[in-house]
Amino acid sequence: MMAERSPFSLSLLPSLRHKLRPNTQWQLFLISHSPELRPALRVGLGLGIPGTALLLTERSDLLAYAVFGSVVGMYGRDPRRLQRLKDQLLGAALMLCAGICGIAVAPLGLHGWTLLAGGIFWAVLSSVVADHHGLKPGGAFFPLFAFGALGTLPVGETLAIDGLIAFVATALFSILLGQMARFGPAAEHGIKTLPIPWPNIGRRAATYLVVILVAGSIGIFLHAEHLQWTMAGAAVPLAAGNARGRIKRGAHRIAGTLAGIAVLLGLQLLEPSELVIGCCIILLMFPTEAYMVRNYGLALSFFTPLIILMLQLANPVIGIQMVWDCAMGNLLGVIVGIIVAAIIERRPRLQYSSGVVG
Repeated sequence: MMAERSPFSLSLLPSLRHKLRPNTQWQLFLISHSPELRPALRVGLGLGIPGTALLLTERSDLLAYAVFGSVVGMYGRDPRRLQRLKDQLLGAALMLCAGICGIAVAPLGLHGWTLLAGGIFWAVLSSVVADHHGLKPGGAFFPLFAFGALGTLPVGETLAIDGLIAFVATALFSILLGQMARFGPAAEHGIKTLPIPWPNIGRRAATYLVVILVAGSIGIFLHAEHLQWTMAGAAVPLAAGNARGRIKRGAHRIAGTLAGIAVLLGLQLLEPSELVIGCCIILLMFPTEAYMVRNYGLALSFFTPLIILMLQLANPVIGIQMVWDCAMGNLLGVIVGIIVAAIIERRPRLQYSSGVVG
């Protein structure tokens, strides 16, 4: 028989639950918003070591290529070594193909409708591949932005061979670091994810096409100087599987971007040298990855100044116009992405999500 509880102990249970519940909720909040140090350290080293080599050789202008190469490290989250290798190779293939395509067309002075067409192509292709293979981070943001950012760098009329080498070498180094990572024995079993049905994969790819086409067209008609920000902003909300998630993700994008711009402006008031800017870029990658999964808005407050600083090193001519285009482009892209996606998916369907995206 079970031991009887005294009336006194029973009377204490509701009060104990009342006292423990806020503490438990606070602990869960801290856990859900705490940084992920291991993957952040791995991705940070993936940029830190090649980036330091570039700074020591006085080639800080190539940091933009190294940053996108280090993004390959973000695909190495699976605890199973073989699956982690497959994910990183697939992520590297997307990033390298999109980035190399951007590097190849950069001497042509890509802009306007041609830039938009290329962005749509890489967004649709990346969406299909990421959804079909269950890549994390999912979606099309990173390959799309790699193409847009590297494809619009002012490299003159010649191919940026040195940038291409920095890009590919950093990506390969990130894969090597990913294979050196160790997880606990319990984590080696991994987490199985349900495959996304092909109709949903095609539907999301079509949504990317329409959303980026609409956002990019509006940006072109408004004479947006840096169209890649608008395309990237439009792609971000689509990583969520429903309207509520898209609104939340879009709000995080806008808030994180504005916070990042504030950090950037504060840093620029100090008038740092190129060496200091390069060090800041390397250091900012660590908190970006640390919070990318658990607090997207906070991660963007680090990622936004990182991106703008690296583009300024690659093209010192740009100034406050880049900051303005970043803010307005993201705002336009996010709003268009949320509205157009809601119109396209107005009928109830099976929800889907490919995970966190930049």
